[in-house]
Amino acid sequence: MAPSIFLTNAPYSLKERYGKLSPIGSNLPSLGLLMLAASLKKAGNKVRVIDASAQNLRYERVIQEIKKFKPDLIGISAVTPSIVKTAKLAKMIKNIYPSIPIVIGGAHFTALPEKTLLDFPYFDYGIIGEGEETIVELVETLSANRNPLEVDGVAFCKDGKIYLGQKRDVIENLDSLPFPAWELLEGFPYRYNPAIFKYKKLPSTHIVSARGCPNKCIFCDNSVFGNSIRFHSAEYVVEMVKYLVKNFKIKDIIFEDDQFLINKERIEKICTGFLKYKLNISWSCSGRVNSINDISLLKLMKKSGCWLINYGIESGNQKILDFAKKSITLSQIEKAVQLTHKVGILSKGYFIFGFPGETEKTMKNTIKFAKKLPLSDISIFMLTPFPGSEIYNIAKNYGEIEENFEKMNILNVVYVPKGLSKKILIKYQKQFVIKFYFRIYIIINYFKRFLINPKNVFRILKSLLFF
Repeated sequence: MAPSIFLTNAPYSLKERYGKLSPIGSNLPSLGLLMLAASLKKAGNKVRVIDASAQNLRYERVIQEIKKFKPDLIGISAVTPSIVKTAKLAKMIKNIYPSIPIVIGGAHFTALPEKTLLDFPYFDYGIIGEGEETIVELVETLSANRNPLEVDGVAFCKDGKIYLGQKRDVIENLDSLPFPAWELLEGFPYRYNPAIFKYKKLPSTHIVSARGCPNKCIFCDNSVFGNSIRFHSAEYVVEMVKYLVKNFKIKDIIFEDDQFLINKERIEKICTGFLKYKLNISWSCSGRVNSINDISLLKLMKKSGCWLINYGIESGNQKILDFAKKSITLSQIEKAVQLTHKVGILSKGYFIFGFPGETEKTMKNTIKFAKKLPLSDISIFMLTPFPGSEIYNIAKNYGEIEENFEKMNILNVVYVPKGLSKKILIKYQKQFVIKFYFRIYIIINYFKRFLINPKNVFRILKSLLFF
C-alpha cells in the first residue's frame, strides 16, 4: 500500500503577517507545499494538503485533519517568522503521534539546518534546498527501512549529533516537474485571494516560472534555489496557465519569479502563447530595472495582458544601492519606470529603509526620488537580516539586530543601523506613505482602477481606511 503523506504549514494568521493591514493582505496558497504534493502524488503516494496559514486555521483544526487522514509521514514547511509556530505544531503532533515522522523544510531550515534541529527536537528530519526529489526519495527510503543518510539533501539529529546527507544538486530541468497540485486545495481558487492591489481580476493566483537568481543583493536569501537561474520553458508556462484557465477559471496570473524579465526571448514566446490561445487573462510580474530597455517588448507584454510590473528599487541613494549590491543605477530606475508608464503598464516600486549608511537625509532623498517617478504604487519595507542572506552575517558590524525570528517579517523593525533609531525609521516610513499617496495623480489612478473592477469596492474601502 502506498504511503499517506500529510503536508501543511503552521497557523500564521493574516494579522500576524500584516498587522493592521491584515484585511487587505494576501492569503494565496503555498506553492512550495503544492509542488511537493504534486511530486509525491506523481510517485504514487496518497497526499493531503492543508494550507493552515492561507486559510487562517488554528492548531486544533490542523490536528483534527491529521487525525482524519491518518498519515504515515507529515511534512511541514516554514519561513523564518513562522518557525517557532511550526515547532509548536510539531510538538503538538508528537504528543499525539510520537511514532509518525515529521519532516521540516523551507527557506529557514535550509539556511539554519543544525540550529533548527538542535533548538526544536520535534522535527525528525529536515530537507535542505529544493524538496521535490528529496521528499519522494525520503518517503521511499523510510518505507523500506533504509538509512535516511542515503538521501541527498536530508538532515536529522540523533542523540544530540547532527547528520547531514550529501548536498543535492538543483533540478536543472524544471519542465520535468508536474504542475502544482491545486486540485488538492479545498475551495481553490475562490478562497485564496492576493493582496488588494496585486490583481486586476478575480479569481487570481500566483505561479513561479523560474528558480534562482544570479544577482547578489545582500538582503536576499538564495539558499534554496541558488544563484544560477533556471527556467521553465515558455511552452510549459503557457500550458500551465491554460490548465489554470480551463480547470479553475483563473482570470489573473501573478508571476512570482525574482527575475521574470531577464530572458526576453522566453517572454516573447509566453506573450505570443497567451495571445495565440486567446486566454484573455491579466497578468503581472516582477523584474529588475536593468532588464528594461526594449519598448517593443513592453508593448507585446501589454497586448498579452500584462498590467503591472513590480520593481525592486530599494533606495533613492546610489551609495546605499551599491552597498546593497543591487548592481543598478538611479538612471536605470528612471528609464525603466518611464518606459513602463509610456506603454500604459502600471509600475510598483519596492523600497527598503534601514540599510547600513541610512540617514534621515537618505530617506528624504528616497521619498523625493520616488515622487518624481511615474509609479502607481509603492511598498516600504524595513531591512530584515534573514538567515541565509549576506546581511545576516554582517548586520552587527553596522547596527543592532533583534534576533527574534517571529518578528522577522519585513514589516517590523528588527534592525537599526548606527545613527538611527526604531522611532525615526517608522517616522519616515509613514511620511513616505503619506507623501506618495496623497497626491492628485495617485488618487485619480486609484479611482480609475476602482472603475475597472467595482467588485473590489469593499476591500478597497477597507484599504483606504488605513491611510
